Amino acid sequence: MQRDAEKPKLYIQIAKAIRADIEAGVHQPGDRLPPLSELARQYGCSRATVREALGTLRGQGLIEFRHGDGTYVKTALVDLWMDPLDAAVLLGVGQVRELVELQIAVIAAVATRLAEAGDEVSTRLAPLLFQVECASPNSEEAIAAELGFYLGMAELAGNPLLENVVRVMQESFRSCLRLSFGPEPLGLETCRAVFDAISRHRPDLAREAVYTYGRGIARRLELKRVQGG
Repeated sequence: MQRDAEKPKLYIQIAKAIRADIEAGVHQPGDRLPPLSELARQYGCSRATVREALGTLRGQGLIEFRHGDGTYVKTALVDLWMDPLDAAVLLGVGQVRELVELQIAVIAAVATRLAEAGDEVSTRLAPLLFQVECASPNSEEAIAAELGFYLGMAELAGNPLLENVVRVMQESFRSCLRLSFGPEPLGLETCRAVFDAISRHRPDLAREAVYTYGRGIARRLELKRVQGG
């Protein structure tokens, strides 16, 4: 029997269950999923846990969030999705720093591109920033909101390659963010700084905010390594 310590986190179990329902045809492409409250009752968990599960599925390109309208099934190509647990393969010894550097470089490229775009970009990003600001610091909800902000940026950038990289690396980057928890909410301040730079059409500030964030994550990960945590 699988010990509790070895079981996947609850949000991953729920993400797999929703994925199984889609594979079975319970939810078809274009269908709207039940609201958070209904899914929370169905799976006997909190709404925050459901948000985590949906955030995972969104990162895989399976569903999409439509502001003010709900969550919809996006594609039926389930064989192309990355399993949430497969992300751990990317986190071998000596690879964490490289992973963070790559993800940060992609996010910086996206932020730079958006800062050069029109004013409607910041308007569409505002609800995603609000979710980051409302999340409890150092929580799974905070990580989901932060990753949702970056994915939203990638979708608005209009570059399929950049968007795909953000999606593929989302679960592994989630692991890095968990490891970099600290007294100061680096992700929140970064999202605010990037949003401000995009609103002011300052690609230089947007890019620097992201790279400053990357350096902060690297310092925390190195500290944990030295401390053996």
